[in-house]
Amino acid sequence: MIVESKKRLLLIQPVPASKDIISKATVGGKLYPLGLFILDALTPKEEWDVEIVDEGRKRFDIKRVNTETFSLVGINSWTNQAPRAYEIADAFRQQGVPVILGGPHPSARPEEALRYADSVCIGEAESVWARILANVRSGGLQQIYQGDRIPLEQVPILRHPLRDKYAYGLIQTARGCPHNCDFCSVTSTNGAVIRYRPIADVVEEFRNIKQKFVLVADDNFIGSGRVGQTRALDLCKALVDLRQQGVRKFWGTQATQNLGQDDELLEWMHKAGCRIVLFGLESVNRQVIDEIDKGINTMGDYKMHIQNTQRHGIAVIGSFIFGSDSDSPNVFDDTVRFIEDSRAAAQNLNILCPLPGTRLFDRVSQAGRLRYTNFPEDWEKYNLKQVVLEPKNCSPLDLYIKRREAEYQLNNKFSLLKRTIRTFWETRSLYAAGMALFWNLGGSLRMRDYRDQIKLLEEETEMIASNMV
Repeated sequence: MIVESKKRLLLIQPVPASKDIISKATVGGKLYPLGLFILDALTPKEEWDVEIVDEGRKRFDIKRVNTETFSLVGINSWTNQAPRAYEIADAFRQQGVPVILGGPHPSARPEEALRYADSVCIGEAESVWARILANVRSGGLQQIYQGDRIPLEQVPILRHPLRDKYAYGLIQTARGCPHNCDFCSVTSTNGAVIRYRPIADVVEEFRNIKQKFVLVADDNFIGSGRVGQTRALDLCKALVDLRQQGVRKFWGTQATQNLGQDDELLEWMHKAGCRIVLFGLESVNRQVIDEIDKGINTMGDYKMHIQNTQRHGIAVIGSFIFGSDSDSPNVFDDTVRFIEDSRAAAQNLNILCPLPGTRLFDRVSQAGRLRYTNFPEDWEKYNLKQVVLEPKNCSPLDLYIKRREAEYQLNNKFSLLKRTIRTFWETRSLYAAGMALFWNLGGSLRMRDYRDQIKLLEEETEMIASNMV
């Protein structure tokens, strides 16, 4: 009897050459690449040896790898990671190793991705992963695999020991979003119908996570409507039971701001260990909310919802985007004033970024308003930090300078001290205040990045001016 030897699978999460917000948030050595661990769990170990490489922890050097031993390389990529993903893919292909690309960017730009890989998986890979592996064993990868939106009962419970080496735990309990905001690709990628993992699976995976703090990476923890609220409540009650068994995790998540009107759910979230939540407020200007088509943000009062959430012991990160066509000249001053008046514990100040797969990208690219179009190299700039969309009401340089000034007003030493003490007073939670401080310190540490970006924009402005002479 002939026993077929195992094949080797290499799964890679690339990181751009430059350090930026998205690379740090997803693969900067703090949070593990969740999608790759799911694929590992779905891979039959009696047939495959699997190696996971996260460039957020260590730069991958293909020159030091014996490429002949790998039967397949799978690379996951967000948009700003695409140039590095293509570089790695091309290097393996030159050595004759089959490469498949997946993730948000290849799903949105499959034709581009196919120039650098043998195959592209569009959408969620779980439904086609077994077929991909079978095709590799038979020597016939398809160019395109179209993943279906699976019932989340099919998502495996993760137990990989490599996860324990990261600073924080990470779990996703639901996929999909019905709101389909103009700038967001979640609806096109994961669907408008929210799918939920079984609560028993979520609890068991929580139990397996060794880290003290866990990020619940749902696009909206409270889901949609009464079904979403009830499910969130049931999940929190199950996590309370888990804490009573001695598995006492603290966790954070993101949700729409109307969470702040649900006292019962907020109470159970706090009991379950939630200490920080990000509200995607986007703007204090109603015209901007209409422009980006985020109708859920017209429900209720931002300030009231923030303060009520914090009264329940959960710090609030207010997340805003700047550079919309409807932004007023005073948008940064108005936002800083709102953050101070609402007493939000922390903030996230992003530049509007048109990502492939969004309605915003389609519209502004057709209008010729993208500032960087030397693709794929320029995809690295699409990172929520650089000004890639030509603003309508100011110059890119002015936009960036005002963003830096707003960050400084909110995160200078005196402001940090005052806000941290205030957050502790309002939440009565040292952990919540500490998490908010940790988040805000990230903004303070970005001041060097601001200087670098402003210098780059000044050089671009001077170049444009000299070319016009």
